[in-house]
Amino acid sequence: MELLLDDDLDIDLDRLAPPGRPAAGTPRDQVCVELPGKAACTGSAAAREGAVHDALDQSPDRASDGALGSAVDEPPPVAQLPQDAAWFEAASPFGPLSLCVRNGGAVRHAAAAAVALQQAGAVLDALDEWAALDIDWRWTTVPQAADAGSHVVLRWPADEAAPLSAHLVLPWALLRRLPAPTGTLADAACWEPAQATVVLARLALGGDEFDALERGGAVVLPGSMRADWRGVLRAAGEPADAGAPLLLAPPQAPQVVPREPTVGALPGEPGAVACEVRLDATPRVAIERLAGWAPGEIGDLGPRASLWRCDGAARRCARGTLLPWGDGWALALEAVLPG
Repeated sequence: MELLLDDDLDIDLDRLAPPGRPAAGTPRDQVCVELPGKAACTGSAAAREGAVHDALDQSPDRASDGALGSAVDEPPPVAQLPQDAAWFEAASPFGPLSLCVRNGGAVRHAAAAAVALQQAGAVLDALDEWAALDIDWRWTTVPQAADAGSHVVLRWPADEAAPLSAHLVLPWALLRRLPAPTGTLADAACWEPAQATVVLARLALGGDEFDALERGGAVVLPGSMRADWRGVLRAAGEPADAGAPLLLAPPQAPQVVPREPTVGALPGEPGAVACEVRLDATPRVAIERLAGWAPGEIGDLGPRASLWRCDGAARRCARGTLLPWGDGWALALEAVLPG
């Protein structure tokens, strides 16, 4: 197997230092994609050529391995990321992007990182074309971990023992603005399902209404009175105004519908308490559904649901069961949680 570098790459071995400093974690609002690299770079874009030379001026350190109260919307468990890899990062209008390239051995100096970047050339060309961005990659430290609930893995080949692979870590803000991938990013990859939240209603409860919540009471869902009742399907870590639209007929078996305008901010009125009603089930959903690329069902999730207070860190304040209410639905409260 031949590994290629740019012909004009001038490597000063005295300047290559091994890694050794711990690194910060990957932001929660990102998507992780895994793809195969190539034995040699099939293209040399200007941005990647610059990154190869910039890598020689850096000696990033290596991170050491890093390590749901029931009523709090806490971050999902983290997934450990590979340490025997070269990591790169790039800025974009939608947030930072990261690239991880693994070729079966540790990357201890800039020359190895430069080779790794060249090996991922085919994957990066596909990303450039899909995202229509001018991406300038720079060698960086290895993130300790990625939020297991807010990234998605796209792997090819399906065999995890492939000797060469690459991970692309993309912000959800970018993914939500892109069409379904084609070519290399679709035909030669396997998307793993990701955990999701189903939002049935977004409410602004008056302070007196919120204080009056009690066991045996009910929260009526006004949107359910409409034939085209809509909800939201979003990944963990996404903001409240993001997600794919859902048709809630019935609410316990929602269906993703074609992309629509953005969800918008939570309703707000002076003195009101911003809330969401969410299904208790947090299913693992096919990525084409979660991203809103392919309409369709996501399964029967049951009638259990909760009321979440969203003015700040989201926290569960009541739980119960969905039941028909006139021409619509309501959440029959079985427990009201303190705070």
